[in-house]
Amino acid sequence: MSEQQQAAAGRVESAVPSVASAGVWGGATVPVLLLLAAHLPFAVLHYVGTWKLEHYQFFPFAFGMFAWLFHTRRDPAMERWGWFSLALIAVDLLLLGASVWLSRPWLAVAGMMALLTAWCRASRERGYGGSLLCLSLLVVLTLRLPNDRDNQLIQWLQGRTTAFASGICHRIGLVHFSDGNTLTVPGKKFLIAEACSGVKSLFTIMFIASLVIAMKRRSMLHGLTLVLMGMGTAGLMNTVRVLSVIMVWEKYQFDLSTGWIHDALGYLTLGIAGLMLMSADAGLDLFTAWIPDIRRPGAMAIYANPFIYCWNRYIASSKPDHKTGSVSARPLAAKAVKVFAVVTVLALLGQAVRLPGLL
Repeated sequence: MSEQQQAAAGRVESAVPSVASAGVWGGATVPVLLLLAAHLPFAVLHYVGTWKLEHYQFFPFAFGMFAWLFHTRRDPAMERWGWFSLALIAVDLLLLGASVWLSRPWLAVAGMMALLTAWCRASRERGYGGSLLCLSLLVVLTLRLPNDRDNQLIQWLQGRTTAFASGICHRIGLVHFSDGNTLTVPGKKFLIAEACSGVKSLFTIMFIASLVIAMKRRSMLHGLTLVLMGMGTAGLMNTVRVLSVIMVWEKYQFDLSTGWIHDALGYLTLGIAGLMLMSADAGLDLFTAWIPDIRRPGAMAIYANPFIYCWNRYIASSKPDHKTGSVSARPLAAKAVKVFAVVTVLALLGQAVRLPGLL
């Protein structure tokens, strides 16, 4: 290589910052962390209350996995802030202001979800080139449903579980009586309580599904299908759990509805549901796998196949891309640090005024 070529290569390398030079604090790390700090008081207050709900107690694991995957996969030198990410930041600022004005911690957490989603969308994965948007699903699932919708979901699931179990008992000829959320068989009355309604297993399976999507870099279509299949799997295995309790009592007069054995049965059905979810993911991968764009003979070989391109981009899972260095970065404006610092100070002052009343 000549001296001129070496000099040109050096200029190119200096123009494109490497991951090592960018470091952990490269890209928009500092301004985004400043804005995240503006949500912390209300976010802590919200999640302290959420911890009391058994079906949301997976959120520490979700945040831990999100932080680990985001830290290990993100390339700080390749951020591309587009209109979608900037729009999400605008939504975050609006929700943050509304949370302080209305004293609603839930709005601050919803804004924090929008901010993390924007950061994931703008970030690029090292060695793959695709965005880290799929990681945001891990934290979005930790946001409690508004207006007590989760308790309404519990009540609905209790009714559906009772109805499904009663219908199956009727078809297999098992004598029983259904009254509300209670199933009565000769000699025993079983209440389909919240623990048996499947809401805990439902949220747990959705968390497992989101973790599979993030770990295996599944596409949006693949991920949405997997989440829906996980919801169906959780409902199916919970019905099996209820039927197991009733049928064991009917045949052996042994009660599985109380004590540690009931918890063990619940974990067993949850494990089976998780295995079924992994099997469903592997089955979906057969239909959404990456298609190689093989060169064809003849004059048309110089053109890429548009159908294969669209399939690999929007449906197939991500594959390593060795050309990621050729994609130009689009960093966040430098003045965002000052703007986010001002927002952080104002939000913290407003929350300090509101917190005594909320506590």
